[in-house]
Amino acid sequence: MPPSQPDCEWIEECVEICTARTFFVEDRGVRATFRNPSGKQIRKIHYDGCYCKVREARQSDFIVSLLVKIDVIVELKGSDRNLTGESGAYEQVESTLAMWEEDENRSPRIAALIIYGKIESKKKLPGRIPSAFAQKLALEARFLMTHRRLLLIHENGEKQFNFNDFLRSRDAR
Repeated sequence: MPPSQPDCEWIEECVEICTARTFFVEDRGVRATFRNPSGKQIRKIHYDGCYCKVREARQSDFIVSLLVKIDVIVELKGSDRNLTGESGAYEQVESTLAMWEEDENRSPRIAALIIYGKIESKKKLPGRIPSAFAQKLALEARFLMTHRRLLLIHENGEKQFNFNDFLRSRDAR
């Protein structure tokens, strides 16, 4: 199978190493884009349905790593309706975190990122955006308090990420 993008190569089943200055993970039109200005080796694990062999578990789509520094669990969702609930993005990130913390291939620090495709709710009125924003802030705060780890939630295409966004320091240099 060819790599998922230029400047990436498969190093084992479900795991790519990328050196591109900008790289991405994508699923059904929803994409998280990361900047890698130094061209460092970035590990991209295709987690759900590939690396994670537990069939009954709902897991996050990818784990993107700045090797030996930080892993970012990435869940991509089609809309904001799927942020919470039995098979929602938040629950998938929590489940993946629990399993990944036990994996010998993990980095010392772990953070999470949820990207959703569009705002889609019963109320498509001007007041909907602040409601989605409030839910986003509440989930980020709950994750930090519960797991003592950073979770960022953004709409598709809203931002390109650096590993420093998750480290909250200059450790990624």
